[in-house]
Amino acid sequence: MDDNAAVANTKAFRGWWVIAGLFVVLMTSSGMGFYAQSVFLNALVRERGWSTGVTSTGTAVFFVVSGLAGYLAAPYMQRIDVRRIIVVGSLIAACGLLLIGRAEAEWQMFGANVVFGIGFALSGLVPATTTVARWFVRRRSVALSVASTGLSAGGIVVTPFVASLVKSQGIAAVTPWLALVWVAVSLPVTIFVVRSSPAAVGQYPDGDPAPASGGPLAPPAGYTFAEARRTRFYAFAAAAYLCIMFGQVGGIAQQVKLVTERQEWMAALSVTVVAGSSVCGRLAGGVVASRYPVKKFSTVLIVVQGVALAMFAFAETSTMLLVTCVIFGLSVGNLLMLQPLLLADAFGVREYPRIYSFAQLITTIGVGVGPSAMGVLHDLSDYRLSYLVAAGSSALAFVLFLAAGPAEQHQRVVAERAAAAAVPA
Repeated sequence: MDDNAAVANTKAFRGWWVIAGLFVVLMTSSGMGFYAQSVFLNALVRERGWSTGVTSTGTAVFFVVSGLAGYLAAPYMQRIDVRRIIVVGSLIAACGLLLIGRAEAEWQMFGANVVFGIGFALSGLVPATTTVARWFVRRRSVALSVASTGLSAGGIVVTPFVASLVKSQGIAAVTPWLALVWVAVSLPVTIFVVRSSPAAVGQYPDGDPAPASGGPLAPPAGYTFAEARRTRFYAFAAAAYLCIMFGQVGGIAQQVKLVTERQEWMAALSVTVVAGSSVCGRLAGGVVASRYPVKKFSTVLIVVQGVALAMFAFAETSTMLLVTCVIFGLSVGNLLMLQPLLLADAFGVREYPRIYSFAQLITTIGVGVGPSAMGVLHDLSDYRLSYLVAAGSSALAFVLFLAAGPAEQHQRVVAERAAAAAVPA
């Protein structure tokens, strides 16, 4: 998949085509992976007779493994074409889907989620946001919002279709077709549309012209992974996102079952509403993040998420559930996008894959524990307790995020290093 880097920069800027390709890749992975977790959980509980707690632990395994796999793969993203990683990830994810559909025992479900989690990580946010960060600097927030809107589009376009098929035909009959669609969509788009960096096609970030000197593009500026990891901002922001994702992913994973218990007819609709709201929120959020400090914007959204999770605890009527889904979607759409943007803005792109993937690994603790803990709390009591605990986790995230301190001091360091790198030797 090596490209000729000697292509003249007079060609039309390819960056937005890359964003379109990543949109499709993320739509596929989120629609059949991230958002579909609640569909698979509900189906396995119903069809296999397993408890919500045990099945939720399988979902937790999926997310924990995906975080670990993304971290382990990150160093390779700095050295090889990112497309190779996405292609391999798509093939592994397809195998994981096949195994989930064929799981007849709980241990088989856990093994299938290990495979599925690896594939999801290698075809998901870490390689996608790494690519976006390389292609864009000034318009990074907008580009990232467009690409990551594919996540929400997956929840709107793909997941309801998956839910309908699984409900009518059963998980075993549907997962082979899902695996086939994943490969048939992701592979050609990745190979023929996505490009690992602007340098791979002789272009420059944001479509900027070549330097007047005609020299090569300066090396990416920013912190090393070791430097970033030692800062207070990195440590507290990562801890805050652990708490954010405990509530967010736990809430998403249990959402279909909660709505089914309270208003069964709108279970599939609730997924679509959350995803649709997240699309609107993310597109608007990309513009807001380009004009206002990202950290302040993130702080507001943490509060919004906490309020929405508390509302889920008490919402019983279809109207209240619908309103809650809209509010929850606004936070889901933006908070997931803002983490890579925060880190890229604060620490630059020099070792971004490692910086982001390690933060994701920490975050994955919350991602993994959230669905399982909320499932166990449901079995012990009900969803009111589950979602109040999730809301409390968001409140803790708010405190940690404030304690992280300002990001501007790190942004100044990145700017100074970029200026120094641009000066001819």
